[in-house]
Amino acid sequence: MPRSVEQAGPNGAVRDAVLRPVARRNTQKVSHLLAADLRRQILSGELATDQQLPPEAELTTALQISRDTLREALRILESQQLVEIKRGRGGGVVVRRPGLEAVGRYVALLLQLRGTTLAHLEEARSVIEPPAAEEVAVRAGPDALDSLVALHDAERAAAGDPLAFVTAMSAFDQAVIDLSGNRTLAVIAGVFRDIYAGQVYSSIGGNDAVSAERIARRVIVSHSAFLDAVRRRDASLAQNTWSDYLFTTGRLLISRNIRRRPIDITPLWRAQAGQAVSESMPRRALVVATEIRARIAEGRLGEGDRLPPLAELADEFAISRPTLREALRILEMEYLLDLRTGDRAGAAVRTPSTRVAAQLSGIVLEARRTTVADCLRAIRLMEPAIIGLIASRVTVRQIDALHQAEAELAATTEDTARFVTAWREAERITFSAVKNPALTVIAEILHWIRLGLEPAITADVTGLPWVHKINRKVKGLFMQFISAASEHDYARASQLWAQIVKVNEAWTEDSEFGKRLIVDLMD
Repeated sequence: MPRSVEQAGPNGAVRDAVLRPVARRNTQKVSHLLAADLRRQILSGELATDQQLPPEAELTTALQISRDTLREALRILESQQLVEIKRGRGGGVVVRRPGLEAVGRYVALLLQLRGTTLAHLEEARSVIEPPAAEEVAVRAGPDALDSLVALHDAERAAAGDPLAFVTAMSAFDQAVIDLSGNRTLAVIAGVFRDIYAGQVYSSIGGNDAVSAERIARRVIVSHSAFLDAVRRRDASLAQNTWSDYLFTTGRLLISRNIRRRPIDITPLWRAQAGQAVSESMPRRALVVATEIRARIAEGRLGEGDRLPPLAELADEFAISRPTLREALRILEMEYLLDLRTGDRAGAAVRTPSTRVAAQLSGIVLEARRTTVADCLRAIRLMEPAIIGLIASRVTVRQIDALHQAEAELAATTEDTARFVTAWREAERITFSAVKNPALTVIAEILHWIRLGLEPAITADVTGLPWVHKINRKVKGLFMQFISAASEHDYARASQLWAQIVKVNEAWTEDSEFGKRLIVDLMD
């Protein structure tokens, strides 16, 4: 029988969290099955955020598993930022709501290693943010406007302090995207927020006070113009002022000759860690983890490299071995180190991948109770603009690959399950031609969402009489898109892709599928 554990829910309300014995499925490890079951309970709200799970002995009894199996499952959840494991006296397992900070760090590291430039980030922001800014002018009420004004005032007050100003600027920018009402856009924009802020900090955090003042003043003026557009409820003006903000800020950074240089997020990381130490005296482990992460980002540590033995690392950072182990544990939970019990050679470095970045972003989307319709709207807002860029850059070899994808679509139009799979591959091939690491990561995140939804989509539409007609229409539009892309006609290619997205979404408008949460549909 399932064991019901009474615990306080949100706002102190008492609720029952049902801890279920693990049902074995297929040949998966019990620890992985348990992690998946607990993950679903956390994301669905059955296990409340900020609540502590029962002690280890109670959990192993309730779940009918060994201590090692439980610990492995909890480590998986910890790596996904769904629980926090507090060690020592008074410790335990606490349920957490995953945020964007860890995802942003991971993506920043990935992009730095791929040679991403500030120009790449600007281009990505130009795709994500102006449509969201337009939505704010339509949706924002008095309370939302008041919150933006307060954040703008904080920017003005922080203009003389580079780190404080960059922090305030990032808070304003993220609030704008959050107020757009689209959770998918907010998550994707949030992932890139600190990365861009890091480059602004690199520009204004040095000794050139004149340039720092000029950039801060330009940001403040641009945000003020955007607030004026929101007050007028002028959606078009809001979009234009936000595009102008991105453009003019970028032009100012050009004068610093950094726009075409690979980004470097490490100065901001180190500054934030140093400030945290001086303000709140956090665990020394956090500072050590920041330094090792920075060395990976700078290329001083690469895939498979071994860190020195614990004794040498402890001496280098002048910390105790328990503190060092905690620092390494932080990096293991960020998928940056491979720790093995009893390994005397030192922890092995793991370089980041778009697959992990997409999965971490997807977990945040699930935790935010994002619907299918929300994801599809974000796709509709972003993808046509990305496609326009692809059409202007696509190569002959990539066009050949698109033709092969089109042939597979033609062969599967009467078999919806196969057609959906073929279409996902066609999308993957298409977006691989974008030649912008930042936009590639965005495309990977969207691709991950689609792959996760694919089984539910296929099951929902298979057998419906009009589906084959939609398949054939998508295939025909895709063929026209290839023609436009081969001619580098970015406007026509973008327009055709918008039609493809609309056709693919049509069935959701006539069903309840769009209202469903992605957490209920993804495994």
